[in-house]
Formats: sequence, C-alpha cells, structure tokens
Amino acid sequence: MSLGELAAAGRRFRVAGLEAPSVLLLAILVLGWAAFTTPEFDPDFWWHARVGLEILAHGVPQHNYFTFTAFTRPFITQEWGAEALYALLYTHLGMTAVILLMAGATWVGFALAVRRVWRLGRSAWAVSLGAALVVISGLQIWGPSPQMFTFGLLGVLLTFLDRYRSRPSPRLLLLLVPLFALWSNLHGGFTIGLGVTAVFLAGEGLSTALRRPDAMGWRSLRDLLAGLVVAALSAMVNPNGWGVYLYPLKLLLSHVAQANLNEWQPPDFHQAANLPALFLLLSLVVVTRWARRTRISDLFLAVAGVLLLLYAVRDIPIFAVLSLPLWVDGAEQLGLELRSGLRLRPRHRTPAPAWFTALVLVLVVLTTGARMMSQLSSPDNQLQSSAYPVAVGRVICEGPTARVLAPYGSSGWLLYRIDHADPAGRGCAPDRVFIFGEAVLMGRQIIADYLQIVAGGQGSLRLLRSYRVNLVWQPRGSALAVLLSHTGGWSCVFGTSANLLYAPTSAASGWHTSRAGCPEGG
Repeated sequence: MSLGELAAAGRRFRVAGLEAPSVLLLAILVLGWAAFTTPEFDPDFWWHARVGLEILAHGVPQHNYFTFTAFTRPFITQEWGAEALYALLYTHLGMTAVILLMAGATWVGFALAVRRVWRLGRSAWAVSLGAALVVISGLQIWGPSPQMFTFGLLGVLLTFLDRYRSRPSPRLLLLLVPLFALWSNLHGGFTIGLGVTAVFLAGEGLSTALRRPDAMGWRSLRDLLAGLVVAALSAMVNPNGWGVYLYPLKLLLSHVAQANLNEWQPPDFHQAANLPALFLLLSLVVVTRWARRTRISDLFLAVAGVLLLLYAVRDIPIFAVLSLPLWVDGAEQLGLELRSGLRLRPRHRTPAPAWFTALVLVLVVLTTGARMMSQLSSPDNQLQSSAYPVAVGRVICEGPTARVLAPYGSSGWLLYRIDHADPAGRGCAPDRVFIFGEAVLMGRQIIADYLQIVAGGQGSLRLLRSYRVNLVWQPRGSALAVLLSHTGGWSCVFGTSANLLYAPTSAASGWHTSRAGCPEGG
C-alpha cells in the first residue's frame, strides 16, 4: 500500500460521533481510575483487616474484644462485609488486590454518576468539566476505605431512581431489596442511600403536586414509598439486625467524637485540600441561576449534598455526585448565554480524527498506568515498611504483657501488628489497646478520657493509673510524652526519632531494650 493510500485510509477512519469534548470526557473517565488508585494511607485499614480476620475465624464479633478499656461493650460491626473482604484479599493476594477492588468500586460510582448526566443530553464540555471537578474535589478522600462502597452503590441507586422515574414499575422496586441488603453489610453509609431515596421521593412528590408535565404521578410515588420502607427493612438482613441503625445514631449523638475526629468535622476551607470542594460549592451557587432544565428532585438532591458537605469533610464525594446534574445544567446554559451575548456563531462539529483520539487515549492510558504502578508500590501498602513505626511495634511485641496506650491513628496498625508478630502469640500484649478507630462504640467516656490523657494535663496520670496502663506510646514532643519525662515513676524504655515508649519505673527492667533514643533524664 502506497503512502497516498495510507493517508486516504486515515482520513476515512474516523470514530463516528466522537468529538473533541467527548474524547476529553473519555480521558477523564480513564484518569479517574488513576485518581481512585491510591496507597493505603488510612491507618483504619489495619483494624478493619484485624476485625475481618476475627470474622473469618470466629464469625461476626458481638463484643469489643480488641481493647482493654471497653472489653464487654456491644460491638456493632456495621461494615463487616468490607472487613471480611479486606482480610481475605490482604491475606491471600496482598494490598494490591484491596486497592484495586476499592478503586473499581469508586470508579463504578463515578462512571454511573457521569452517565446519568450524559444521558440527559447535556453539553459534553459541561459534563467533562463537571466530571473533572468531581475527581479533583475528592482527591483527599479517594482511597481503599469501606466508605467507597457507599460511593459506588450510591451511583447504582441514582441510576435505579432515574430508571424508575422514566419507567415506573412495581417489579423494578424489588431490586431495592438486594441492593440495600448488600449495602448494609458492606458499609453503614446505606443510611445515606435511604436518605437520598427519601429526598428524591419528596422532590418528585412536589413535581406531582405542581402538576409538572414530567411528574411521575401519585401512584408511582406511593409504590416508591413502599419500596423505601421495604429497603429499610432489607437493610436489617445483617448479623446486627436492627442494631445496624444504632451505629449512625451513636455517632450523631456523640458530640465528643464529632468534635475530635477530623473526618466528621465540617471542611475547613482555609486548608488547600478543601479548596477544590469550595470551588465546586461556589460555582454551583453561581450556575444555579442559569439551571433551567433540572428536575425538582435533582435540585433537592443537590441541596442535600450541600448539607452533607457542610456536615462532614468525608461527604465531599457524595456532595459532588449529588450536585453534578444541577452544576452541568447551569454551566451549559451559562455557556450558551455567554456565547449569545458575545454573538459567537456555533461551530460546525465534526468527529475527531482517529489519530487524535488514539493519541489522547494512549497518553492517558500510559499516564494512568504509570501513576497506578507508583501508587501500588508505595511503602504505605506494607505492614512492616518504613511508612510505619516498625521498630516500636517490634519492641512492644517482644516485651512483657502490657496494656498499651498508643496514638489513636496508630492503634489499628498496632492491633494488627500485635496479633501477627508471632504465630504462637508469644511476647505480645493479649490485653489489646486502649482505643482504636471504632471509638464511637467504646462510649463517650472512653473517648473523653483518652483525650484528657494525651492532653498531658493534671488528670492524665490519675487516668493512666485507673485504667492500669503499663505502656505508653506517644510521639516525641507530645504533651503526654513531655509530662511522663518529668514525672517520677515513669521511665522511657525505647525511643526513635519520632516516637517514645514509657513504662512504670517499677516495670521498666522487664523491657530489655538499650533505651537508645530516649531523652536524657527521661
């Protein structure tokens, strides 16, 4: 074949309907997978995996076997399915399998959220920009966390509600039963799904009351209400039964937990990590003025998303997908008005050449692959890597039995590390830890006491004695570490550049360490 024939074939080979903005949207969808593939930076993973091992070995725990402070308290494993999956995948396939599973769950939710807007016939440019904002706004949240199951299943739920709105059918509502039964066994965020359904129902009810031409009708709404009730009941097909609703209730009522757990606090828009979410919020407020084709139910969902955003930083991704239809509609109409005001003529759209599409996709795939390889090889993904205080864990496991007060964020890692230091359990603390990531289930008093202890105030030593703590692990320079270094009766038994271990002086000789790294006189 001559060069002229090759050129002619290249001109004929075009991807029908795949214009430049569509290529951009496809690229964002692919790059989204790269953004969702992140290292295991959340220390909560380790206690999730530890609980998962307990589930695989002995069934779903009903009591808190993992701390010495709240040993007999009921333990609601509201995400037991995710924890069992974590333990199974990590034990047999390693962290890569866990990360890819959660990236896939996140991508499904993202792709379905974009698809539901795309199906409304919106501008590809507006959909692409909106999709990019969803990815960027959630960069601090994406990761292998059980809450990503909620994000993925929320996309499934929204797709289902759209389908029911266009083709109401009582049989279709039966799908809510397996959806919420699965959801409630993977993550407690199923309550958000129930709330989203209720908000959707309210919006469509108002449309029907106003007799809008696109209204569903009272009969369909009545059926959806019945489906919502059945979905709420199906969520109790769970080892915790109706107790699965107690966890979110305890969290909402725990002012101490909400005031001190960062992910449950409102986003601080002075922090750089929250600026993309702030931009999405402000731009949403601006473009809403031009949104003319958004249904009332989607408007209600966007408002619910804003309220969730202002409630907790962990809700940023949910806010992004709930507000996406309204944002895209407003951005598209604003763009058309600007074009009209500037008297710009609409351009004749032609499909992108195949070489352009292929080049973009090759570059995107290579970029995605490179980032994924980098993220999957991160030391954060290894239990005993430089990303974790391995030396501290080794000293604790090789020392005498201890009741350990560890930093809140590191307690889950220590909990997993303790139980897997020695197959026979020799040399590791059987009394577990003071507190870990499921602090809400340990009661408000435990949380309050922990916060008072680490504050290094006058009551710290009294509380340490009352809980019979005989090993304290704290960051070097922390208030509690400074207090113990100047308190008679406590001695440093081990130190690194970042961490210190303190034990009662009467028991310090049992820790066969060189006390290397301990502060002088501490």
